[in-house]
Amino acid sequence: MAGEVMLESFLDACPGIYFVTNAEGVISMANQEAALAFGEHAAEGRSLLESVHPEDRGSFQALWTRLPDDGKALRAVSRLRGTDGQYQAYSFSARRVKGGPEIHAVLLPAAPKPPPSEKDPEKVLRVLLDNLELAVTVLDRNGVCTWNEGRSLITSGLGPNFQLGKNLPEAYANDPVIREGSLGALRGEDKYYVVEAHGVLWENWFVPAKDENGEIIGAICLSLDKSESKRATQELQNRIDVIERQQEVIRNLETPILEVWDRVVTLPMVGVVDSARAARVMDDLLASVCRLGARYAIIDLTGVDIVDTATAAHLLNLVSALRLLGAEGIITGIRPNVAQTVVSLGLDLSRMITCANLREGLRLCIRRMHAQAQADAAVGALV
Repeated sequence: MAGEVMLESFLDACPGIYFVTNAEGVISMANQEAALAFGEHAAEGRSLLESVHPEDRGSFQALWTRLPDDGKALRAVSRLRGTDGQYQAYSFSARRVKGGPEIHAVLLPAAPKPPPSEKDPEKVLRVLLDNLELAVTVLDRNGVCTWNEGRSLITSGLGPNFQLGKNLPEAYANDPVIREGSLGALRGEDKYYVVEAHGVLWENWFVPAKDENGEIIGAICLSLDKSESKRATQELQNRIDVIERQQEVIRNLETPILEVWDRVVTLPMVGVVDSARAARVMDDLLASVCRLGARYAIIDLTGVDIVDTATAAHLLNLVSALRLLGAEGIITGIRPNVAQTVVSLGLDLSRMITCANLREGLRLCIRRMHAQAQADAAVGALV
């Protein structure tokens, strides 16, 4: 009885705010200073977390749950709401009872922090976290997340302090990239990796955190949300695919190869015949001649306005290639201005068979095939 009176007298005389809670923060005992500071929120059975500022609640709870069993005290600063409804910063020290579930904590009002200057690193970091699509994660030496904030956590729908209190290597045991990144940083290695997690593409830089003696005390990770960049890249790739399909259609339209008669194909050409187009024309026409077993290939130039030395050379090469395949190339539809240009250039087209138009070219092919058929029949009769 005397011990209880002495304990009560000590608690009432204690200048600091004194709490006893369980691991979840539920209050089992509080002194008079606690009642004066927090009113009914300091009553037995209430949760101490109710008074903690929402932005500090995650880190406060994480510290509460990771208090060591050996009785070692942990210290931190958090904002708590007083009886006037305003939040004030408190410096507190918490210790778990050896062999028991109780946690004893003493809180003292923290000295007000001076307003940050424009050059204050903390203010600079806050501006970056609030305006850029990134997040910062801080791990202690055991891999437990003690800080996790940034705009990208909000825009991705994960929420601030999403990883708080989690042991990152254990939480991502099934993801070898994230697990090795965090463990590597805790071993003192710089790690960089890109990984997709929680529906977001993250670009991560993991670096070890060291104290003034160079000892590793944790790790810091800067994560950049690359989802928008990925979507832009995918959209660009989709557009490129559409353009390539359109170009394929255009190529097929600019070199349409038609089978106009048995073993006779025609290639109507329109526009300018440059080196790239000439190569496509040769590939397509030679492939069609082989596939269809064509004997004649009519190249119609009715739609070609300009013929230069390079164009004539392409046509000569095309006719020569056709002869190597056992087919004959016939040029039709040369315009008067093109004929004048060919003559003025001094080009030798004597090796080419030419006709005035496509109809005359087709008629020539039919006559030759008919004559060939009669000759073959006569040879067969003699045999």
